Amino acid sequence: MATDIQNTTLPNDNVNAPDTNFANDTSLNGNEPSQMAYVEPSEGANELIAVDQAIIDGLYPNPEDDEFVVGRNFESGAIGINSRDLGIMVGHVSLPITPTISEMTQNVSGMYGQRWLGNNYGAKVFNIPVTVIATSADEYIKNVEQISNTLIQIGNTEVPLVFGAFPERTYYGHFTSIPEPAYIGQGAWDSTLTLQFTASDPHGYLASEVGSADNQNKLAITPLGNDTAKPIYQFNFTADSNNFGYVNSKGESVFVGYADNTNTQDLMPVVYREPFEDLATLTQVTNMNTQPFALANADVTTDGTMAMGSTSQSILNDKFWVAPKDYTGQATMFGNLLLTKKFNVGANGNYYMSTRLIHRRYYDRAYQRIETYLLSTDGHKIGRFGIQDYGSGGLTYIYILFGKTVAEEQANLANGFGYWGTGNTAWARAQLVDKHGYDVTLNTSISSNLTVDRRVTTDFTQVLYDASWYDRSAGNKTAQYANKWVHTKQTTEEWKTPRDANGKATGPQQYTTETKVDTLSKDWVRANRLDHGWNEPIAFETYQDIKKRNYVWGSSVGLTEYIETWHNVGTPNPGYGNGWKFTTTDHQYGKWVDDNSSRASEIGMVISEAREPDHNDSSALTDFWGSLKITKIDNTLKFNVAEIKGALETGNIVLDETFNIPNGFDAKLGQLGYYFGKAPIHEDKITKTTPATSDTPASYEYVKSYSDDVLEVTDLWVTGMTTADAIKKAHTIIHAGDSATIDVETENVYINGALANQYLSPASTYPALKGGSQEQISFYPSADKANVKYTYRPAMK
Repeated sequence: MATDIQNTTLPNDNVNAPDTNFANDTSLNGNEPSQMAYVEPSEGANELIAVDQAIIDGLYPNPEDDEFVVGRNFESGAIGINSRDLGIMVGHVSLPITPTISEMTQNVSGMYGQRWLGNNYGAKVFNIPVTVIATSADEYIKNVEQISNTLIQIGNTEVPLVFGAFPERTYYGHFTSIPEPAYIGQGAWDSTLTLQFTASDPHGYLASEVGSADNQNKLAITPLGNDTAKPIYQFNFTADSNNFGYVNSKGESVFVGYADNTNTQDLMPVVYREPFEDLATLTQVTNMNTQPFALANADVTTDGTMAMGSTSQSILNDKFWVAPKDYTGQATMFGNLLLTKKFNVGANGNYYMSTRLIHRRYYDRAYQRIETYLLSTDGHKIGRFGIQDYGSGGLTYIYILFGKTVAEEQANLANGFGYWGTGNTAWARAQLVDKHGYDVTLNTSISSNLTVDRRVTTDFTQVLYDASWYDRSAGNKTAQYANKWVHTKQTTEEWKTPRDANGKATGPQQYTTETKVDTLSKDWVRANRLDHGWNEPIAFETYQDIKKRNYVWGSSVGLTEYIETWHNVGTPNPGYGNGWKFTTTDHQYGKWVDDNSSRASEIGMVISEAREPDHNDSSALTDFWGSLKITKIDNTLKFNVAEIKGALETGNIVLDETFNIPNGFDAKLGQLGYYFGKAPIHEDKITKTTPATSDTPASYEYVKSYSDDVLEVTDLWVTGMTTADAIKKAHTIIHAGDSATIDVETENVYINGALANQYLSPASTYPALKGGSQEQISFYPSADKANVKYTYRPAMK
């Protein structure tokens, strides 16, 4: 097995490595046949659309006239909370005609009147009369608490609200008044109040509209609503292009890229594309002996599985293994390795690579990682990039390491060629949360056959006379009495060892003690008597009798028994209430007797307790979807890791590093590997194994079950560069299979989810749509290179 767990020697090149004869297909040399973009939906597709709409209608029913829904969001899948679930009935809500109006005026010297400068239109304010329905004090308190928890907003994010009186409109705002309820009548728990909801954005938004440009990439549209709507245009490319954008009938436009007549040479040709839509396009490695490189402090499993993501545009780790790896205390990872096909970035070795990784930690103490292996053209390891858990709730870290072995990686890192940390930007540092840690208690219960190695049974009897008030001067003149206390106790101590069916010890010896008898009695007894006229006290003695039975089992002699006894006499210590002193007056030693009986055994539980630390820290990388971009130009490698939300980059950077490649270091990329690994932690200790039968697979029980990380990869692009400064000169900005987005709301453009504002023309104005006004829009490039879809949300004033 090719491993680098202890820096063992790597194997030689292996001719069985996948796709050894792979070469890029350049036979068409960019002259791919054109395709018309528009395809009429089939009857089956239309039926599916109708079914989807029926499901949506079932999940998001419109509220009745006396209801409202707060928090509903179709895009994020939030159903929201209906007012009836809060125990309230909504009265008549008047729709404000206008937002709040503030006039702007100016006093001008010598002028009769004021100069009017216009009006400012602010928020819309809704007064919502409601009745809180309750039949008891408990129900009233419950409803008031629900209203409080739902309507009080913490933070600066406004919530959507839909009124049953006009359910087609959604308003975004916040509650600015939630007064005390007033009871309707004496003895009734129903009450009324008027809620005030302020919509900072006064628009009422209708349901989103979705459509496509025609097969000439033109669009004639009369938007719904009566105010401005800001659409999102989605371009899906079937051929390479220098640009994309749109222009309306007024000449207003958005232009991204370069004019077609400037330079049509593609200086950054795509040499490999993997959309992760099919597991069959990748090779899963189950034996590292077949590979010319080694995983770093890790190995593959033969029974791990991968799965498609929920959108069928990603691949995620399904199971690290079926037959688990037991906890050893070592940091070695086990899991799944996927290899791409091999590719050729070109003679000069310069390239640009982009891939997307997801790391989402659910259990603080998990110790798992996702990493991308950069492999050379001959299959050896150039380096690796990854995101890995700390292992005991510490800060998740990100790393870029170079070298064929772990030893080389560490040496290069020490020389500044590599990175290991939590991110090197101000934004990444601001996300670090160093919380107060705590210990996690882990109890291990193992059902086992326990054999008794030794047993000690102790019988203890103590008789104590308390006659501290005895008056010897009185003698027999009067009857005198004492308290007689009798304490009887029997305890059993056992030393047991868990053993398997063959008698082999499977765990440490366990000590247990059990009290089987423990009684205490008190009697009032005569302490003197009349005898021939003499004053003679009754003789009484405080004493202890102890009897120990020792049993020892040996494999050769069976049971060996030994009995030992003590008789202790007690005298009171000076002073009342100072206890007793016991002195042994008789000690009988026994002798060992061989019984030849069989070994004593019982089915029991071996229970042990361990405490492990949980630092309880978090950072941006704890729950992270990010894009990794690598650019190699000559002897320079640039790494950039950016946050992604909603499939688009947010502009937040975790890592931005540039490295100079040492002389003699081969960094020419030829293949990639994705590794999904897990190191067993204390919680993964196997406590019970049920072997497989003919129709039932083996099953396992552990110290503690927990959720594994979500480890997922969503996209991969590799492009070559024909010259060192090609990234500055390239005019083919987008390729077949790419997607692009123009977002008029945020005034940003994206290519494959990455911000692409650097290609935006300064003349771009992001023209919006006007509700009720017809628009004629032309998109480019032409339909044989891209098809266009649009989404907009109509707005009402």
